[in-house]
Amino acid sequence: MVVASVVVVIGLVAMGTQAVRGNRTVAVQRDALTVRDAALDNAYYHCLDVQTRSLVSPGEPVIYAPGLLGDLVNMIKSSGSWVTIANPPSSAVARLSLRNGVTTGGACLGVVVVATFPAAHHGTVVRVGTGASVPGNEPPPAPPL
Repeated sequence: MVVASVVVVIGLVAMGTQAVRGNRTVAVQRDALTVRDAALDNAYYHCLDVQTRSLVSPGEPVIYAPGLLGDLVNMIKSSGSWVTIANPPSSAVARLSLRNGVTTGGACLGVVVVATFPAAHHGTVVRVGTGASVPGNEPPPAPPL
């Protein structure tokens, strides 16, 4: 009987502790700053997606240019759900990359999507994505853990 009572008390304390932690987590997620940061994050990735769609269409085989790991992750997060990766890479119609530090209009927090198209007689053709922008020059804030 004593053991059962101890188990019940420990269980109630543990559940109470988890309830308090859960309540704090919900409070952080509903905080105005967290909601603003999440909206900025969504706008950033949507902006990159729109720019990518201005350069290539779904079904066209492309490759992501090797470069910074963070840029590759951002490209996958923004357009990886619909982009067709070329296999073999030589069959790609374009090589997609990000250009950081852009201070002119038309950038997504200082980043633009760039497509490099092979051209038979003129070397290569480089186009910059259009159609969306998010003002600013800093990456989106990290999501809360």
